[in-house]
Formats: sequence, structure tokens, C-alpha cells
Amino acid sequence: MHNIIPLLLAAAVVFLIVRTLRKSNKSRPTGALPPVEKTTLETPIISAPESDAGPDVSILQPAPAAVHDHTNDQGHDHTPPEGSFAADESDFHPVHHGKNWKGGCKFDPAEVRRTRNFATPKIDTSNLPAPDARIVNAFKVIDIARIKDTMLKLTGELPVTVNGVTSTLATRNTHSKELDIAMGFIEAQYAAMGLKTVRDPYTVRGKKLNNLVIELPGKTNPSRVVFVGAHLDSTAGSPWGNEKVAPGADDDGSGTAGMLELARALKDLDLPFTVRLIHFTGEEQGLWGSYAYSDKVAAAKTDVVAMVEIDMISYCAKPGNRLDIHDDIDQNGSHELTVRFFRAIKRYGINLTPVDTHNNAVKDRSDHAGFLDHGYKAVLVSEEFTDDGFNPNYHTVNDRVKNCNLPYMVEVLKAVTAVVAELADLK
Repeated sequence: MHNIIPLLLAAAVVFLIVRTLRKSNKSRPTGALPPVEKTTLETPIISAPESDAGPDVSILQPAPAAVHDHTNDQGHDHTPPEGSFAADESDFHPVHHGKNWKGGCKFDPAEVRRTRNFATPKIDTSNLPAPDARIVNAFKVIDIARIKDTMLKLTGELPVTVNGVTSTLATRNTHSKELDIAMGFIEAQYAAMGLKTVRDPYTVRGKKLNNLVIELPGKTNPSRVVFVGAHLDSTAGSPWGNEKVAPGADDDGSGTAGMLELARALKDLDLPFTVRLIHFTGEEQGLWGSYAYSDKVAAAKTDVVAMVEIDMISYCAKPGNRLDIHDDIDQNGSHELTVRFFRAIKRYGINLTPVDTHNNAVKDRSDHAGFLDHGYKAVLVSEEFTDDGFNPNYHTVNDRVKNCNLPYMVEVLKAVTAVVAELADLK
């Protein structure tokens, strides 16, 4: 009998354990699974397209200092908090789907990983004409010291004087008075070049905002227009409030300063088609300025040749000078613009490695999107948007000029100058 007692006790213990597990399973929601340990799979890094000299293996080496952690991107979530000032559906044409800030990053890292080993269309860079001497001379206008000075002023590290008043631009947040001062500073730079600027108004829920437009009229066929854009506003991760500090050197002080250099490089080229430069605002809140402006372009039935957006073009911490060209997988035939960049970079010996991203990672995430929505050809030109090459200072108070690679930015501006001149029918 005494030998049976331990067996009965053991059976009772097993019964209680089974009963407890069954109750636990019943309390779990239908379809839910018990937690499992996450496993990270190694994914090979895709190389850039090969040149005649073979692939530049150096660009495949990740730089530890350049890693941007996408595992905790909820800190960058741009979903408007309840009660915040946000656009509603009536503010823009219904063709726009809205900025997809899921995960809060400039690009969708999951989409990059999903497509990183996909084959891209082969781009022919053979049979290139000799470099155009006019474009080569235009490159010489792009000045790195002036770029640095402009960016230091845009980020509050040097003061700016507008209409006799000296200020410090610690922020260019859309809701700040500093954004208007920054626009005045940019207007003065164009005025010094002899170029006219126009503040083009739009409204969001009745609040008036402005884009800044500069036009280089075409000499023989001015009704055809090439658009180039960059956004003037900035954020340090909380765009729905009036951030006191949001330097935005790379995003998008680089594009803003770059547009000034582009204007200097192009203004004396006697381009057949018109080039229209737009400094957008409200980008960080959901592409407000570019949505509004592209709506006007479409309503006016403008003869649009193409649109090129330069957004984040000054961070490069890895060898190889990678430049990403985003055409949203040839939306509206935009891959033609990607081809132009590849060919121009090789034709002029520009020190860049262009990459056809061939994915939808930036869909609805920068100011080219509004133009694509209306059926126009458009591309976003940017620095590397991948896990290991992305700017770790993005949307932080550390996005400052000291963390930018200005020689790289000069090369990007050379490529944009060459392509925009070609699109404007320079022959």
C-alpha cells in the first residue's frame, strides 16, 4: 500500500499541471500563439551595379558608425497625436494617398530587405557622348565652402540676417516663426543671383503656408517645365509641435543648400525648357507643400517634362559614394530618369556609385510623390537608404553639418546639374 501512495501523489500533480495548461490555453485569444523566441536570419548584402572596372567591393562593407537602428523606430512615428494640427482629406486632391509613416522612417526598411536581392533592369552606359564643356564649367560653380556656410546658417550654428534683423535658426519646424525667417534668408540668396522668387501660398485646415518658387525661363520652349524640389522645413522627431531645436542639416538642409548651388550652375546655360525650383514646406507633417503644389501644376495642365526631388544628399559614411535613385519601380515611366542619372554619372566621371533601388521603399515618403500621383515622371535622389548605410542622426538634434559629407554632396549636385540640364533639352 505504501508503494502506491507516491504513485497517486505523482498522478495528482500531473493532473493539476494539465488542468492549469488547459485553462491557460482557453484564456488565450482565438488565433493567438504562445510567444516564441525571435530568430534573425542573415541576409546577404546586395552590391551596387557593376561598372566597367567591376564592382566596388568597398561599398559592401558596413560602417558601424553609420548604422541606424530600425528595431525601435516607434520613436520616429509621425502619426498625428489626437487633437494635433493635421491636414484633412479636403486639403488636397484625392489622388494623394498620404504619407505612409508606418515605422516612422524616410524609407520602409522591410521593403528594402524584401527586395535587396531582386534583379534590376540592366542600364546601358555604353556609347556615351563626350562631356559637354558647358556642363563641366557649370560644375565649377558648385562651391563647397558656400554650401557649408549656408548649411551652418540653416541649422543655427551661424546667425542669419534678414531685412536687417539677425536671428539664429535653431529650428525650421513648419509651425515655427523660424521657418519664415529661413525662407527670407533663402530669398535673399536668390536675389543676390539676380533671380526672382515667389511665395506660393497654400492652406491646411485654413492655415496659410507658403512654398518658395524660383523659375529659370526656357529660351526656346518655355512652356515645357522641368521641376526640381527640396523641402525647407525640418524636424527632430516631433513634427506635430513647435520644436525648439530641429537643425535638419541633412534632412533637408542639404537639399535646400543644394538648390541654391543648382540655380547658380544652371542660370547661365540658356536652357531651351524652363526649370522651376521649389522649396517645399510641410514635408515633415505629410508632404503638405508638394501635395498642394502638384495639385496646382495638374490643374494648370502644365507640360511637365519630369520632377527631380533632392532630399537628404549629404550623409555618406562608407566608401563608394553610393547614390540611390528611387523611381518607385518605373511608376509613370520614371525609370527613364534613373537611366539618365546612371549615364550622366559615367559620362562626366562623377565620383558616385548610382544604385537603382527598384522598390517601393520611399512610396509616399518624399516630395516627388505628389507628382507621381498626378501621373508625371519623378524620382527621389538620396544618399543610401538601407539599414547599415542610413544616417543615424536622422530626425534628431544631432543632424548637424559636422556629421555631413560635403565632398560627397558636391558630387551629387554635379549629377543633378547634368541630368536637369539634359532634361531641359540642352544640346
